[in-house]
Amino acid sequence: MKISARIISIVSLFTYSALATAGSLNISKTPLYIGGSVEANIMFTLDDSGSMQFELMPGNINDYAYYLFPRPDNVYNGGMYKNQIPNFDDDNVHNFYYRSAANNAVFYNPDITYLPWKDYNGNSMGNADPSATLYNPTAPNRGSINLKAKQTQNVCWFKHASSLSSAYGAPCYGDYSYWPITYYKYNGSVSDSDALRLDRSRYTRVRITNSTSAGATFTSPNGTTRTRDEEIQNFANWFQYYRSRILTARAGIGRAFSAQPDNIRVGFGAINQGQKTIDGITSQSSLIKGLRKFSGTEREDFFNKLYTHTIGPNGTPLRSAAKSVGQYFERKDNKGPWGETPGTEDSADQLTCRQSYHILMTDGYWSSEDNLNIGNADGTNGTKITGPDNDDYQYIAELPYYDDKNNTLADIAMHYWKRDLRTDLENKVPTNSDDKAFWQHLVTFTVGLGVTGSIDPDTDPKDIISWSDPYQSDVAKIDDMLHAAINSRGQFFSASNPEIFAESLTNILNNISDRNSSSASVAIDAGSLKTDTQTYQATYNSGDWSGKLLAYGFDENGKVIDIPIWDASKKVPNAPQRIIFTYDGTSGQPFRLNNLSESQQAILNQDKSAPSDYNDRLLNYLRGDRSFEKANGGTYRDRKATLNNNSSAPPTLGDIVNSSPILVAKPNADYYDDWGDRGNDQPEDAYPYSSFVRANLERTNMLYVGANDGMLHAIQANGSNAGAERFAYVPAEIYPNLSELANPNYSHQFYVDATPIAFDAFYDDAWHTILISGLGAGGQGFFAIDVTDPDSFSSEVKAAKNVLWEFTDKYDSEKNIGDPNLGFTMGQASIIRLNNGKWAALFGNGYNNTVDNGNDKSTANDSVSGNGFIYLVDIKTGSIIRKFDTKVGMAQDPTGSGRPNGIATPSAVDINKDGTTDAIYAGDLFGNVWSIDLTGNDTSTWDFTYKVEDVPVPIFTSCAANTCTNMNIQPITTRIIPKKHPTKDGYLLLFGTGKYFEVGDHNRNSETTQTFYGIWDPRTSVLNSFNRSQLLQQNILSEIMNDEGERYRISSDYNINWGLNSSNGEKRGYYIDLINLASNGSNDGERMVSRPILRDDKIIFTTLIPSDDACLGGGTSWIMEFNYLTGGRLEYSPFDYNGDGVIDANDFIEVQIGTDENGDPVKIKVPASGRGFDSIVSTPAISKPAGSSNIEIKIMSNADGGLTIIKEAAPLDAVGRASWIQLNY
Repeated sequence: MKISARIISIVSLFTYSALATAGSLNISKTPLYIGGSVEANIMFTLDDSGSMQFELMPGNINDYAYYLFPRPDNVYNGGMYKNQIPNFDDDNVHNFYYRSAANNAVFYNPDITYLPWKDYNGNSMGNADPSATLYNPTAPNRGSINLKAKQTQNVCWFKHASSLSSAYGAPCYGDYSYWPITYYKYNGSVSDSDALRLDRSRYTRVRITNSTSAGATFTSPNGTTRTRDEEIQNFANWFQYYRSRILTARAGIGRAFSAQPDNIRVGFGAINQGQKTIDGITSQSSLIKGLRKFSGTEREDFFNKLYTHTIGPNGTPLRSAAKSVGQYFERKDNKGPWGETPGTEDSADQLTCRQSYHILMTDGYWSSEDNLNIGNADGTNGTKITGPDNDDYQYIAELPYYDDKNNTLADIAMHYWKRDLRTDLENKVPTNSDDKAFWQHLVTFTVGLGVTGSIDPDTDPKDIISWSDPYQSDVAKIDDMLHAAINSRGQFFSASNPEIFAESLTNILNNISDRNSSSASVAIDAGSLKTDTQTYQATYNSGDWSGKLLAYGFDENGKVIDIPIWDASKKVPNAPQRIIFTYDGTSGQPFRLNNLSESQQAILNQDKSAPSDYNDRLLNYLRGDRSFEKANGGTYRDRKATLNNNSSAPPTLGDIVNSSPILVAKPNADYYDDWGDRGNDQPEDAYPYSSFVRANLERTNMLYVGANDGMLHAIQANGSNAGAERFAYVPAEIYPNLSELANPNYSHQFYVDATPIAFDAFYDDAWHTILISGLGAGGQGFFAIDVTDPDSFSSEVKAAKNVLWEFTDKYDSEKNIGDPNLGFTMGQASIIRLNNGKWAALFGNGYNNTVDNGNDKSTANDSVSGNGFIYLVDIKTGSIIRKFDTKVGMAQDPTGSGRPNGIATPSAVDINKDGTTDAIYAGDLFGNVWSIDLTGNDTSTWDFTYKVEDVPVPIFTSCAANTCTNMNIQPITTRIIPKKHPTKDGYLLLFGTGKYFEVGDHNRNSETTQTFYGIWDPRTSVLNSFNRSQLLQQNILSEIMNDEGERYRISSDYNINWGLNSSNGEKRGYYIDLINLASNGSNDGERMVSRPILRDDKIIFTTLIPSDDACLGGGTSWIMEFNYLTGGRLEYSPFDYNGDGVIDANDFIEVQIGTDENGDPVKIKVPASGRGFDSIVSTPAISKPAGSSNIEIKIMSNADGGLTIIKEAAPLDAVGRASWIQLNY
C-alpha cells in the first residue's frame, strides 16, 4: 500500500504497568528507567532573627510596635521585644492602619481562608479552638487566648490620632479591654498614597463581640462570605498559625515540604544557630542537621525542628549562614552530603551526579559580619573545569554576574557554584536549561519575606546592566539576594504576603524537581530544518508525576535553540473552560457527570460511605480543579504547582512516558485519485484525494499525545494559540482506575500511555483523518477519533461527536466489537485499505490478555488461551472484519512458565502497489515471526501464509542459538520492517529483539543475548523452515573512542550469498548479536526495544543497556547503522568521527585486520557502524539542514530530559520529505 507518513514520532524507550496474576506477565506500574534516579540534596536555612517575631510586615511600618496583641513571655522559646501594643481605640491610627491587611501583609486578611499547618505526613494539624487559641501552636505551655471574649490585659498600650511616626499612652502601662477579633477593611485603591491610607474614613471596622448575631454574615473585599462562626474560626486559625512572620513562614514552609515525596534528601539550618557539630565535623554558623532522606522519622524530625526552633532577638547574618552551608558541601567523608547515607560512616561509593541546592529565606537585610574572606568571587574568573565529554568550562567575570564588591551574598553564592566542590569525583552532575554546571556545585535559591529590592525578580538577567552597592543601602541588600540566585543559577522570590511566600516555596521545590526530570519522546514538523521549523519533546517528572510538552526552534545552522518556544503544561485552560469528552460505551459524551453512563458513575465511586457529591468533585479534580486538593483543605492528592489556598491555579499535564507526540498538519498521504484499477469503479474515485488535500492545506497543525492523567491531549502547534490545549479525551476503558489519580497516597499507574497514529481513510463518501491510539499499560483497548477538522472540537458536545469507537477486551455481540483476547495495547495501530475495498485498523493484541479483569476470579473478559491475535476492524465502526489466532499462547510458552503470548505492532505490505494491503508481518513475545496473506477480496480466504495441518506456522523463531530452548528465546516487541528484496522474490524482514516492560527487565544480569535480524521470506507456497544456522553472522568487531571521548563501534562487512539451499552456503539472511566488546563480549543486557528506521540503503536503530549505576540515567544506548541488505557496515561513514563538522573519508577509522608475512600489522580504514551515548536515547527523528545535500540531523530525546542531536551523512537519495516515508512505515 502506498502510504506516505506525514506524522513524525519517536517511540519512547521507557516502560509500562499493569496488574499481574499467577501465570501472567508482571508488567511494571512505573517506568523501569527511573529505577536509578538520584535523590537531590536540599539544605533549607530558616531566618531565626528577632524580626521574625514581628506581627507586622513589611519592616518599614513598625515604628512603635512589633506586636499587635499582648504576648506571653518567650512565645517562641527565646527572648522577646518590648510588650508595647497599639490599643484598639477606633481613632488610633496605629490601630486601623496596622490591623488592616491592606497595609500589614501579615495581619488577618478576610479574603484568605486560613488553613492549619501541615504535619510531616501532609495532614492538617487541626483547626484552632477560638475559645483557647494558642499563641504558638507547637508550644501550648506558652498560653492561649479566648478570641470570643472581651480581654483585659496590662501592657504598654499606646495610641496616636494622626501619625505613625509618634505615639503616646495615657498612661503607657495599665489595664485595657478590647475585643480580639477586630480588623479593618480598606475601601480605597491599592495604589493609594500613605497619606490617604491614614484617613480613618477610608476604612470599615469589622469586630465580633458577644452581641454579634449568630446569623450575621461577613463579606470580604473579594466577595468571600462567611457566617459569624466561620469568620471566628478563620480568624482563630490565622491567630494561631499565621499571626507573625515566623508563624506565616512556618505555615508556608511546612505546606511546601509536606507535599514533597521522599525521593529527596533534606537538611535544616537557621542563620543564628552558631557553632554546632554536624555529623562529626564542626559547623561555624547555621547548620542544625545534616542531610537525611526525607522519609520516616527523618521527615518528622525536619518538621519538628522547623516548627519548634527558637526565635530570639538576634540579627541577620545571612552571609555567614550561606558560607557555612557551602563549606558543608565541600565535605568529602561519607557522613557528609555526598555520602550514600549521610550521617553514616559506611564504605558505599559516592555518586558523581547528585545535584545540590540551598534554600535561604529571610525577612530582612543582612547584617555586618567579619571573617567572611570570600572576596569578589563574581568579579574574578574561575578555574577551568573539565566535563565528562572533555568539555571544558571556565567562569568568565561578566554581566549579569559581575560586580566589583567583596564578600557579598552574591559572591558567596558564586564561590560555591563556579568551583568544583569535589575535585576527587568525576564531573557527571546532570545539566539543564537553568544550570549548565556539570561539576559538583551548589545552587542557591533565595526568598525574601516582606522585602523588595529595586530590581524586579522577573527581569531577564541579560537585561541587568549593573548592581547597586549592598553596603550602601538596605534595598541593595535585597538586590544582592537576587544577585546571589542569578550567580548560582537558582531563583529569587520576593514574597509580599503569606500566600505568595507559600507559593514561592512551592515553586522552588517544583523547580528543583523539574531539574531532575526525565524524558519521553520527540516529534518534528518538517523534512528540512529551517529557522521556522519546530521540534516537540514530551517529558515527565517522576517526583510528582507531572509532564511537559515542549516546542523548540532551530537556528540558521540547524541547531536546536535550547530555550523552549512554549510549554504546553503552562497553557492548559482552567478546569471549567477545558473541552474534555469521553465515550459511554455507545457514543462520545462530554466529560461531565450527567453525561456518564450509570455504570461509569458507579465505577468512579465504589465507596458507599463517600459523600453524595463525590463523583462531581472527582470529575472536577480530573479536569484540573484544585479546590479539594489537600493543600487547599480537601482530601485529594496535591498536584504540581498547587498554590497555597488557591483553588484556581491552572491545571497541568500528567506524566508523559511512553506516548510520543505526533504532529498532524495538512494531509499528504501518497494516495491515488483513481482507485478503479481492478476492473470496476471504487467509491473513492468520485471524491479525489487531491481535492481533500487542497481543502485542508491551511488546517491548524495539531499535536496529539497521551498522558498518565487519564487523557489524550490535543495541543495546537501553530498560530497565536500555539501550545494551548484545544481538547482532551478520556477513554472509557480506564475508568476503573481514574479515582486513583486523586488518592493522596497515589502510587504511579499508567493510563493513556501509548503513541497514537493518525492517517487518512475513506468512508461515508468522504475522506477523513482518523486518530487511533492504544493505552499502553493503562488498559486493554484502542480508541478512534475523527480529527479531520480541529475546529469541529469547539465545544464538548461537538467534540464528542467525533468519537468513532473503542475496541476493548469486552466483547459486544450486537456491534461485533471487542475481544477478550486483547491485552494491554503497547503497540500502535495502522490504517490500511483492504482488497475488499474496506478501510480498516490493523493492530496486534498486546500483552497479558489473561489478566483477571476486576479481580473477580472469573474468566469474564479474560483470554482463556493466552494466544497471540492480530485484528482487522472497520475504521468507522470498530467492528471486527477478521481476527487471526496464532494458536500460540500459554500452553506453548517456551519458558514453560505458562505466560500469555502477545503480538507487537504489525506491519502492512502492498505487494502489487495498487494501494491496498496484501500481507501482514508481525512478531510476538515468544520470538515468532508471523505472515498473513490478505490477497483477494473474499475475507474468508485471508489466512496465515504458512500452515501445517491447519495450524499456523511462523516463518522464523528468534533465539540466541541454532536450537531454541527455554533459556534462549528472544522476544520481539517492536515493529518488523518489511523491505522488498532487491534481487529475489519476497521480502526482507528487519527487526530486533528484546523486552523492557516487565518488573525485572531493568536488570542487566543473566539477560539472554539479543540480536538484530534481517531474514528473507520468499513468500513461496510452502515454507522452508530454517534457523539461525542458515543466517550469516555479522559481528561487532571493536569499540573505539575518539579524541572527544565519544564511543564508536566497528562491525564486519561479510558478503552474503542469498538462497534457500544451505548445503552450498546460501543464506536466508543475517544477524548481529548485541554485545559489548568493552566488557569482554558480554551482552550487558543490551536489547532493541524501539522501532528501527529503514532509510534508503541503511537500517537505523537504537539499543538500550540498563544500568545499575544511578548516575547513568537508567542506562546507556547505541545508535547503530548498517547496510540493510547485508547487515554489514556501510561503504561511507554515517558519523562525523573526527568532529570537524564535515562527514567524509576523513571520518574513517583505522583498524588492524591481521598481520603480513613479517608479522607487521595490516591496517585498513573503515567507517563506524555505531555511536554510543551515556544515557538512554529514543529512536531519532531525522531531517536535513536547509540547503544541505549530504548531511542529515538526528534528534533524540535523552534520559536527562534533554535533546541529543548528531550530524550524520545522508543517504545519496535522501531528500526532503522522502525521509519521512519510512518513519511510520
